[in-house]
Amino acid sequence: MKAIDLFGDLEKSILHIIGAADLYAIHLLASSRKEEPDTELVQSILAGKHISTVTVLGMPYTETERKELEERRIFRGIGSQIVLATYTALESYLINKFREYFRFRFRGADDEMVAKVLGKFSFRSLKDIAKLYKDVLDIHLPCFEIDMYFIGASSSFNPQRTWDGITAIEKARHDIAHEGKAKNYKIGILPDAWEPFEFVRRWVGLFDVNFDSLVYEDRPTPSIQEYRKRVAIVKENTRFQS
Repeated sequence: MKAIDLFGDLEKSILHIIGAADLYAIHLLASSRKEEPDTELVQSILAGKHISTVTVLGMPYTETERKELEERRIFRGIGSQIVLATYTALESYLINKFREYFRFRFRGADDEMVAKVLGKFSFRSLKDIAKLYKDVLDIHLPCFEIDMYFIGASSSFNPQRTWDGITAIEKARHDIAHEGKAKNYKIGILPDAWEPFEFVRRWVGLFDVNFDSLVYEDRPTPSIQEYRKRVAIVKENTRFQS
């Protein structure tokens, strides 16, 4: 199975978790307001067709409701698990994609030898993964930028650059896995978990399409051309500093 298909399976699983959290948030908000939840919306979420603005944007919350949820830490636990699963899916994609490109690069070589070489590589951290992409495939992951227009003001996730977002998610995952909570990333309401997930799946989708075009077809897309300009700047700065 291709790396993008494996990521798609993980993406669907995370969406199921988000959908369950979304339903809980809708019922919690309705209960606190002594209202009935929107039945049509609930059915749409149950059918997997919709994620509400409670989770995507945090729009229905008043400032008082938002502060109360953050203070009670109602969504910190489940939001942390969504962020953790999001990074796991991203890391899995990057590792599998590296192997996919490596096998293509050395197509025609002995399969057993290729497998042995792949077995020697270390994927212990995002730093290791990025170094392998650069050193082995000449792909500079930090230089691949995506449009950040979809990042809203309703969450704690507001990276200035694409790679900053990816490293922030990795740091949050490390803290959650080892200390039970993200120390430098606040998860108070569901958008704080939704935004990193939405960011990662957009990045993966765009990376896959653009670099498949480059690696498999030797056809640089406009995004790849912009990426190459950033790589050239980084290389020039590195040469100048050395």
